[in-house]
Order: sequence, then C-alpha cells, then structure tokens
Amino acid sequence: MTVLIYPFLILASVGFVAVLSVHVAALAGSTSAFTHLLKFLFPGIFIVWLPTVLVMNRLTRDFKQKDIWKAALRGCPLWMQRAQYFVVGYAFFSAFVLPFVYGGGMSSASNTARAMSAIALTFYAVATCVLYSATRAGRFDQSRRCANGHRVTPLAKYCDECGAPVVSASFHSPQNSL
Repeated sequence: MTVLIYPFLILASVGFVAVLSVHVAALAGSTSAFTHLLKFLFPGIFIVWLPTVLVMNRLTRDFKQKDIWKAALRGCPLWMQRAQYFVVGYAFFSAFVLPFVYGGGMSSASNTARAMSAIALTFYAVATCVLYSATRAGRFDQSRRCANGHRVTPLAKYCDECGAPVVSASFHSPQNSL
C-alpha cells in the first residue's frame, strides 16, 4: 500500500517547492511565474489531494475527532509538523493581512498572486506531511511500548494494561518520556 503513496508524495513535494518559488516571486512583485504556472500548479492540488484524503481517513479512522491531526501526522518528525502548522497560519496571514500591507487590497494582480500561491502552498504542505506520515506511521505504531514492555496505542501516554508511562513518546524524538 505504501508503494502507491510514494508517487503522490513526490508530486506533493515538487508542487510545494514550485509553489514556494512562485510565492517568493509574488512577494517580490513578479506575477509572471504565477500566471504561467497556474495551469499546472492548481490542477496538481487535485491530483495529490484525493490520495491525501483517502490516506488521512485510513490514518485517523480509529481516533477521536479531537486527535485527528495528531493521528494523521504521527509519522512525521516534529519539525515537519510544526512547519505545516506554520505554513497554514502563514496562508491565513497572507490572504488577509498582506494585501493591506502591500496596499491595493485584493484588486491588485500581485496581491492576488500572493494570496492564491499561499493557499496553494497550504494544500501542498498538508498533502506532503500526511503522505509522508503514512509511509512512516507503521514503524511509529510498532515502536510504542510502556515501561514494562507492553504495546500501546499510537497516541496513548499510559499503558492500558498496567498503567505505566509510555517509554518512547515518538520515534522522531531522541528522548524517552517517563
């Protein structure tokens, strides 16, 4: 199953880098990259987004709604999770604040390019993180054990069997959480 994820992960990563370069160009005032790549970048979102939704449903099906992002991103390193949250926050900032900072509101072509590329950046970032997490979540789930060696669920802090704390909170952090 994870073999099918890799092509979409590569497309999402390439799309993220391409949109990031378009966004940086738009921040500098150039909208030509945005207009030329628009026909490739926005359809690319739909190509990677459908597998992302299907994979996210599989990653989160046994979890409560409040833990959906913890479950979906459990295979990602902490820096990648934080980067995704930063990109999502930045997209809202870019869509609602930058037009006033640069002046002209949303009627300006460069402000439209900035806002639209930031929103596209969010979709590619989420797709990249969720698809990457899907390739690593199995290893993360297998490595979770309590201090007494019992296997625990992916988001548990304490063992359901003996109540002992989980030894390795995540495989991407070098410290054990006791």
